[in-house]
Amino acid sequence: MKKYSTVAIIGKINSGKSTLFNRITKSRKAITHETPGVTRDRMEEVASWNGISFNLVDTGGFSLSGEDHLQPLITERIKKTAEEAELIIFLVDVDTGVTFEDQNLIKTFRTFRDRMILVVNKVENKQDHIDANEFYGIGLGDIFLVSALHGTGVADLLDEVVSRLPKKPALKAQTEDLRVSIIGKPNVGKSSLVNALLGEDRHIVSEEPGTTRDTINIRIKYHGKDIVLVDTAGVKRKAKTERGLDSISSLKSIQAVRDADIVLVMLDGSEPEISRQDVRLAALPHKSGKGVIILINKWDLVEKDEKTANEFTQRIRDDFQFINYAPVLTISAKDSTRLTKIFPLCFSIQEARKKQIGTSELNRAIEEAVNAKAPGFYKTGTGKVYYATQTGTEPPTFTLFVNKTAYFPRSYIRYLNNKIRKRFTFDGTKVRLSLRSKEN
Repeated sequence: MKKYSTVAIIGKINSGKSTLFNRITKSRKAITHETPGVTRDRMEEVASWNGISFNLVDTGGFSLSGEDHLQPLITERIKKTAEEAELIIFLVDVDTGVTFEDQNLIKTFRTFRDRMILVVNKVENKQDHIDANEFYGIGLGDIFLVSALHGTGVADLLDEVVSRLPKKPALKAQTEDLRVSIIGKPNVGKSSLVNALLGEDRHIVSEEPGTTRDTINIRIKYHGKDIVLVDTAGVKRKAKTERGLDSISSLKSIQAVRDADIVLVMLDGSEPEISRQDVRLAALPHKSGKGVIILINKWDLVEKDEKTANEFTQRIRDDFQFINYAPVLTISAKDSTRLTKIFPLCFSIQEARKKQIGTSELNRAIEEAVNAKAPGFYKTGTGKVYYATQTGTEPPTFTLFVNKTAYFPRSYIRYLNNKIRKRFTFDGTKVRLSLRSKEN
């Protein structure tokens, strides 16, 4: 039995589906932009109304213009989503009136008519209310008039939605869900990886860079554990990002890193060199203190012998010295090579991020490290470590009380950090170590 009922929003391009999705979910997760056809893949999020929770799905825009060569794939995804949904919000636009796309969509999805609610969007004045009567001609019975932008009429719509859903009580927020975000340059294979992990073609995959424009949240179960898998738009370097849709997509991808527990940094193994943009992207989860796994995708395209994997991994270690704690996996999303290792590694890293070390055990480790290599004379004095304590998790954070912080060079702090990491096995996660001068 599904945890939540599914409600899908379908409609032609630019009818306001993403705006309505954001309004109902009380979020800004779906990109809204004046450019038609921004949403291509499905976006889903749990929404609640009057004590009833449901999974709301935003779909790509339906079009017959032929301008987007990916439209057949988008239409196929809309059909699949409609088949899964218990209820379908068919969204139309009062500004355009009944269009050929609206009529064709009804014909295409006629088998789902009994599950549809017809909603007229952008109704904002008396004339709009009059014009909306035209939509009775579509033949779906009652219509609901809303302004997704301003929120008017949405409450009445939601009353109708939950009245037609199976009564499943609203659940408390799942604080234990593991959020795993995938980040990388355009066309590195992020959506292909998601499809391979899910075992189905959930996302549109194309040779065209930038096919995914939004961050896509997918809730899945893995051996009884909940995972929110987040596919992101490819992040271009600033010089190639205009102030517009690409910029918004990049910002949302960066936000997905900040919201994650674990970040899968994807690189293209078929490229001859690791780019500066790859390094910049890998730095994002490091700076945010997230768990990190580096995935070398398209390994099936690499000419290799028994030394290739080790040599490539060493290149990664040389170029990504700041995240030398991150495990490296060579994978092929196309052939599903080594993909079964990803989720177990994610959970293992998350356990390390939440690990708490007893104060006495920690201080024994610090004492052994100091005895093995004492702080030398630095600047105007010699450092002394009095005691240490753990002051945070996710990532593990430790505070050392010392005689004077100025007496400790960065190299010695790195030495202590590495000793803590090795002693307590903090693989895949940053360890934060701060010094505080102890007052007399």
